[in-house]
Amino acid sequence: MPNHAVFSSMGMFIIDEIHFPQDSGRDSHYNVIGGGGTYGALGARIITTHTRAQRVGWIIDKGSDFPEEVERYLRTWNTGAVWRDTPERLTTRGWNLYGDRDFRAFKYLSPKKRIEVDDFLEYDQLLNSDSYHLICSPQRCMQILGSLKKHRTESAPIIVWEPVPDICLPENLDDTLAILNTVNVLTPNAEEAARFFGLPEPSTKPELEALAAKFINHITSQTEFGTGGGIVLRCGALGSYTLTSNGNAFWMPAYHTDGVVDPTGGGNTFIGAFTTGFVLSRGDWIVASACGNIGAGAAIEQIGMPKFDRETDMWNGKSLQMRVEEYVDRCEGTIDAEKLLASLGVDPTLT
Repeated sequence: MPNHAVFSSMGMFIIDEIHFPQDSGRDSHYNVIGGGGTYGALGARIITTHTRAQRVGWIIDKGSDFPEEVERYLRTWNTGAVWRDTPERLTTRGWNLYGDRDFRAFKYLSPKKRIEVDDFLEYDQLLNSDSYHLICSPQRCMQILGSLKKHRTESAPIIVWEPVPDICLPENLDDTLAILNTVNVLTPNAEEAARFFGLPEPSTKPELEALAAKFINHITSQTEFGTGGGIVLRCGALGSYTLTSNGNAFWMPAYHTDGVVDPTGGGNTFIGAFTTGFVLSRGDWIVASACGNIGAGAAIEQIGMPKFDRETDMWNGKSLQMRVEEYVDRCEGTIDAEKLLASLGVDPTLT
């Protein structure tokens, strides 16, 4: 990559199997591209467009069984991915079972290969990335941040932390609150945030706003942009709620009111797009939140990854400009399409 990454994910690349209950009548899917790192990179890639695709940083570990068609597809993105051949192992694979009422069961089918800061040391574009997406426990978050501080030569990056879902429990609340002064953005989904307090997922905006308020006083770190830290609560069909330490509070609608085929990966794609938008707009929370919802929209229109046309830079037949214009229509004057694209440094004539 010619420059430091705008966005780097410490999430993994995974190849998924997706299954449904026998009585559902739905077929299973195999060799589905997945993983938090992959979906985060997807969100970032949608926002950078082809002009800065090389500044999307992530690591893909290729095991001996890595499908050729998967590699062909991912290379069309032309990101700054680091491809590592690991022929002595199998590619990390996951088994997923989806049922009614958002039921999901998951297990690894092969040993996972976690991404560590040490993996970035020989890749300056990753080690000195402008931002990082962390999906982990509070303890691992502190470990990663300490290692980044030790090895980086650039100014402090933007840290966007997504607590790994299985630690979102009351017994982990104190540890979670204790490290919020070290991250810039906390972004759980609504159900995960509620579980920290032993609560059911809120269903109304006032309840969701009250939930976000439980975290905000602990988010005290400042960024080079001077726009404060914050919590971005991902609320499914309700969109997202952003509350910042500078006193900003607002809702942004979801990209889709219908047309959702599979919500898998929507959250991670939101985060990749949000983080990239935040960096490119120099800390504009509204622009970043719009980017998050726009990116998530492309992730949930199908099972697995969207169809991508490298020649036109279109995802499922729509360019970033087209998606921005559609989304702005839903925002009822909150944001202007031309200004949003300009704040990202995107020339509409080139998208």
